[in-house]
Amino acid sequence: MSLPKEPRQLMINLMYLVLTALLAMNVSSEILNAFKTMNNSLIRSNKTAEDRSLGAMKLFEDYKNDPKVAADKKKRVEDAMKIADDVNNKTTAIIAELNKYKEMIVQASGGYEADGIELKQIENLDGGTRVMIDEGNGPKLLQSLKSYKDEIAGLVPKDETAIVSAGTGNNPDIFAQLPLDFSTQVSENNPSGDWSTGNFHMSPTIASVALINKYINDARACQTVAIDRIWALATGEKQNLLRLNAKPMTDYAIIVSADNSYLLPGEKYHARIAMGTYNKKLKNLSFNVNGRTLFPNEEGVVDFSEVSSSNGAKNINVSATFTDTILNADGTKSLKKVDVKLPKPAQYFVGEATASISLDKMNVFYIGVANPITLSASGIPSDKLQHSEENCKLNPLPGVHKYEVWVEKAGTAKINLFGTKADGTPVNFGTYNYRVKYLPDPVAYVANKRGGAVGVNEMKAQIGVIARLEGSDFDAKFNVVSFDMAYQPRRGDYREATSNTMYLNDPKANSEVKSMMSDLDIGGKLYFDNIRAVGPDKKVRNLGSMVFILKY
Repeated sequence: MSLPKEPRQLMINLMYLVLTALLAMNVSSEILNAFKTMNNSLIRSNKTAEDRSLGAMKLFEDYKNDPKVAADKKKRVEDAMKIADDVNNKTTAIIAELNKYKEMIVQASGGYEADGIELKQIENLDGGTRVMIDEGNGPKLLQSLKSYKDEIAGLVPKDETAIVSAGTGNNPDIFAQLPLDFSTQVSENNPSGDWSTGNFHMSPTIASVALINKYINDARACQTVAIDRIWALATGEKQNLLRLNAKPMTDYAIIVSADNSYLLPGEKYHARIAMGTYNKKLKNLSFNVNGRTLFPNEEGVVDFSEVSSSNGAKNINVSATFTDTILNADGTKSLKKVDVKLPKPAQYFVGEATASISLDKMNVFYIGVANPITLSASGIPSDKLQHSEENCKLNPLPGVHKYEVWVEKAGTAKINLFGTKADGTPVNFGTYNYRVKYLPDPVAYVANKRGGAVGVNEMKAQIGVIARLEGSDFDAKFNVVSFDMAYQPRRGDYREATSNTMYLNDPKANSEVKSMMSDLDIGGKLYFDNIRAVGPDKKVRNLGSMVFILKY
C-alpha cells in the first residue's frame, strides 16, 4: 500500500480506517456524526480539487502561449496537454461512475430530505449491502477503479526524452505513487478479504457515501500526481502544478467516537478523539477533555477513558490546540496557532443492568406452534448475549436474537439468560419461567355458520365440517376428525349417522352421511353433535353441537 504524501489525503485515508473499525464495534450516534463530518469535509475537498484541475489546464494554455517560451518547449507542452486531457477525461469518467453508485445507495436507503441534500436515513444498513453486494455492483466498481489506476499510471511519460504516454501498466514508478488502495482487512465476517464485503456489508449509508467520496478524493489525488509529473517532464519545472493556487486548510472538526454510548454502573467509558482534518504532522497538538490535558500518539489520536458512576447522561467536553503550517499564495510558509472546540459535547448514558424477554402477562408458550420471542439485555453487546433452555427448543429467526420457541408438553419451560459486558465482566440475568399450555379450543362451522337458519341448497353444497381457531395470534390449523349427525325432516322418519372424517358431500364422506345430505328438504332440522378436532398439538378436542333449520 502506498502512503500519500499530501497531509489532507493521509488524513482522509487514516480517518476512514479508524471510523470503519469503530463501526464494527458499535454504530453509535457519535460515529454516524463523525462520518457525516468527514463526508462534508470530503465534499468540500473534492470541489476544491475539481476547481484546481480546471485552473491547471489554463496554466498549460498560458505557458504554451507565452512568447518568451522557446518553440521546442511549446511543442512539448502541447503534447503534454493532450495527455493531461486524457487524464482529466478518465478522472471525470471514474468520478461519474462513483457518483452513480453513490446515488443508487442513497436511493436504496430512503433518498434525501426535502432540501435534496441531507440523507433521510444515514444509519440505514441495507442500502450499501443491497446495491454493492446483493446486486453485484461492488466487483464492477472495484474493477473500474483498478483499471483507472492502471490507465492513469500508463498515461504519464517515463522520462523527459519524449512526451508520450508510457502505456497501460508501463510506468510502475507513478503507479506506486497513486493513492488508490484496494486492500481489505480479513476478519471473522470477511474471511476471504472481499473488497465489497469489507467496505459495504452492513455499513450505514453515511459510511458508504463517505467511502465513495473518499475514492473520488483518491481519484482527484491521482489526477494531481499524474498532471504534476506531466507538467514537470514537459517544462522542467518540479513544483506541484495543481497546488500553485492552493488555499491553506482552515476547516477543522473534532471527532469523538465512543466504543459504547450506553453503559452500566462500574463500566468504563472509552472514546477515540481526533481532528476531522487529520494531519499527523500537526505541531504542539493537545486535547482538553473534561478539564484534562491529553497528548495524542504518533497517529494524532488520543485514548480517553473514565469510569461511569451514577445513572443518567454524561457529557464529554472537548477542545484542541495546535500549531498549523500554512502554505501562502506566494509559496512561502507560516505558522498559525489554532484553537478548536467541539460545538456540542459528546454524550453517553449510564443505565441499570436489566434484561427483558417479554411482558409478564404474556409469559405463556403454546404447544404445537412457533412462539416468537426476542431476547435482549441492556449493556450487553448483541454478540455477547447467550441463553440456555429447559423443556423447550429455540430456533433462530432472521434478526438480532429473534427466535421461535417450540414446546411439546404442558407444564413449565425455562430460559436462562446470561452474557458478557463490553468490558469483559460476566453477567447472569437468571431464569425466566413460562407456562406451557395447549391452544384454546377452535370453533366448529358448517356453511360458515354455528347454527340457525340456512338455505337447503346452501347446506347441500357444503363439503364438510370445519374448525377455526378464533381470538388467537396463532394461525394454527385444526382438522375435524369425526362427528355425529342427525336429520329430522318436516315429514318423515328421524335418521342418524356417524362420520370418521370431516366430509359431508365429498367422495371421502360416509355413505350414510351423503345419503342424508341428498335428502335434505325445506323445514327439516339438521343436528351435529360430538364434533371432534385435532390441532398441531395433537390433542383431540370436543367442539360441542350445532343445530340448523333448513329454509328455502
